Amino acid sequence: MPSITSGAAAVLPPRGPLRGYALITLVDWIGNGLFLTGAALFFTRIVGLSGTRVGLGMTVAALVGPVVSVPAGRLGDRYGHRRIFLLAVVVQAACFAGYLVVDSFPAFLAVVCALSLAKSAVRPVASAYLAQIADAKALVSASAYTRVMLNIGFSLGSLGAGVALAVDTYAGYASLVVGNCLSYAIVAVILLRMPDGRRTVREEGATPAARPRFGALRDGRYLLLAALSGLLYIQADVLNLGLPLWIAGHTEAPRWSIAALMLLNTALAILLQVRAARGSDTVPGAAVAGRRAGWALLGACAVFAVARELGPVAAVAVLAVGVALLTAGELLSSASGWGLSYGLAHPDRQGEYQGAWTLSADLSRAAGPLLVTALVTNGGTTGWLLLGIGFLAVGTVTVPAARRPDRRPEYAAGA
Repeated sequence: MPSITSGAAAVLPPRGPLRGYALITLVDWIGNGLFLTGAALFFTRIVGLSGTRVGLGMTVAALVGPVVSVPAGRLGDRYGHRRIFLLAVVVQAACFAGYLVVDSFPAFLAVVCALSLAKSAVRPVASAYLAQIADAKALVSASAYTRVMLNIGFSLGSLGAGVALAVDTYAGYASLVVGNCLSYAIVAVILLRMPDGRRTVREEGATPAARPRFGALRDGRYLLLAALSGLLYIQADVLNLGLPLWIAGHTEAPRWSIAALMLLNTALAILLQVRAARGSDTVPGAAVAGRRAGWALLGACAVFAVARELGPVAAVAVLAVGVALLTAGELLSSASGWGLSYGLAHPDRQGEYQGAWTLSADLSRAAGPLLVTALVTNGGTTGWLLLGIGFLAVGTVTVPAARRPDRRPEYAAGA
């Protein structure tokens, strides 16, 4: 299989399943970019919810969603990851359309919880499917290239969202929801044309008795590192929720700068993700990347806090520096998570292990939206600094956690 690293500079990877996977990622994140860039203002200005209620609803959803991650991964291991991936995408589209009729907190809570369940089913089977179609020795670089496509898609979606933010009408915000639903439909069509991937050991004849039931949930080191990775991933809540609320309510930076800063984030990610992933294809290297992410995220939070005291032009400039640091933390934490999640997983049970990783990571970051909104909207400068110190602590702990002895449940011979 062609090396992803050697083709990293290309717009698309070499012909084959990875090109289809890249296209799926691109289309999916055009839709996500459309909505996520304007999500905070959609919920607060159009639906009429407070920032705290939005954070609370997202936190509840984040606690509910992960319950399906391990079962979804096991279904993928048994029936094929592409099939379960396709089903979950269709359900996700239907759930997302529900945002168009949300007019109260209970309705918002119901929709966001249903969507969280669908998203939590997608993540482990999508990751396991990538492991089936990519060279096992290049999974981290394959994931990095996929992340590049994600950010290209997000940047394209953010361009459209910038128009909706400027118009600031219900129709404009509703178009973001419709656009995201359309992207899911296109993803489903592409998936229908994709191959099933390599056959797993179970499909080749291994019996369920040869393997401990839910063995991934007994792997303490794996679950701990997934939890730490999830805490670092709270940086996504900072970018998508905390920063827009901070800009709109606590700084003199213009609202259009929200979309511009999102574009800066994605542009840097497109240029630097593959390079940032180098060295994370081993467990020790991935752990060091997590520690570096903690330092970068501390710096970002400290810089964001400074913008409160500045005029419009200076605030935008300082916020841009903060976004650059936040992006560094994002790229390093992503690389860390890929290296650890694939490197420590049982190779023939990627669906189950990726499901366990999703479960532990999502539960650990469940309080992220509420924590970020509370610290940003109520804590001010002190809140930002506390958030940054938390990121540093989590990143620092990742290295010794990765060195813990492997206490993975033993598998029967031939399993």
